[in-house]
Amino acid sequence: MIKRYKKVLLSFLIVVVVIVSSFIILTYSSNNSLIGIDVSNSINIRFSSISSEGYNYFNQSYIKAVHYIGNNTAFYEGKPVIIFIGAEWCPYCNAESWALLIALERFGNITGLQYMESSSSDIFPNTHGFSFTNVNYSSKYISFLEYEYQDRNYQPLQPVPQNIYKLWMNLTHGSIPFIYIAGHFYQAGSNIYPGILAGKNWTYIISQISNKSSPIAKAIYTSANILTAMICQADGNHPSYVCDQELIQHIEQDLLQLPLQPLLYLSSNEDFWVTQKA
Repeated sequence: MIKRYKKVLLSFLIVVVVIVSSFIILTYSSNNSLIGIDVSNSINIRFSSISSEGYNYFNQSYIKAVHYIGNNTAFYEGKPVIIFIGAEWCPYCNAESWALLIALERFGNITGLQYMESSSSDIFPNTHGFSFTNVNYSSKYISFLEYEYQDRNYQPLQPVPQNIYKLWMNLTHGSIPFIYIAGHFYQAGSNIYPGILAGKNWTYIISQISNKSSPIAKAIYTSANILTAMICQADGNHPSYVCDQELIQHIEQDLLQLPLQPLLYLSSNEDFWVTQKA
């Protein structure tokens, strides 16, 4: 009887060890085989659901990376343009990609995302996020231009057109991530501290976004809500089911209290961003 009990106990312990080990691998492993692979359709659907949630998160201190530049809307293909410039090796870009993805999903649909990890030799190595290199974005409200200017190995990837490069350099002297919101705002750097994602892979981060009390959910949704409010301000507050959210309206008012930063304004009747994507 004792021997049988020991065998059962041993079997149970082995199962527990396997489960715990699997969880650790799932949570903390850096699965290099996924780098550069397209995100699955099931994950795209999951993000569509995630983007409809989290409207109750805000932290005033997160606005420190945002700059207000006016109300002269910049267009691409006839819609207010959102521009992202980053690099696949950049841990801050990978961290911010989570929030940007949620914000963009609130206004349209994004496909072609690829799994990405930041450089293994830089600060916050192997920060998990996404590359926007091959994305397609469809929206009735806004357009999206994305430039991952260097790959994970610091090699040139997507050349930035001259007019956008000049804007980027004039505003931030080359800081990344750079997110430009249609002539109204820009964000230099990430609102999300990459250390909060340290050692966590995509599966774990997604699970934590769904856990509304987790620090990861609070950080990502807060940044996503700030981006959402900036876009709402730029596109005339459309769609209403996004922009009429009480917190989004509150953040918009906070953003408009930021000091106006001088900028070379674009002609109001000029579609400045009519350019071929690289």
